[in-house]
Amino acid sequence: MVELLPGDPAPDAELKSLSGESVRLSEFAGRWLLLVFHRHLM
Repeated sequence: MVELLPGDPAPDAELKSLSGESVRLSEFAGRWLLLVFHRHLM
């Protein structure tokens, strides 16, 4: 795990969107982005 301090750039990561598409954090470079993580119960 990478230790980040306030103001450090976020490391690039790849996540799945709600529609199942792969999305990379770097695709949003230079723009504001809100990530919402939630626990999904099956």
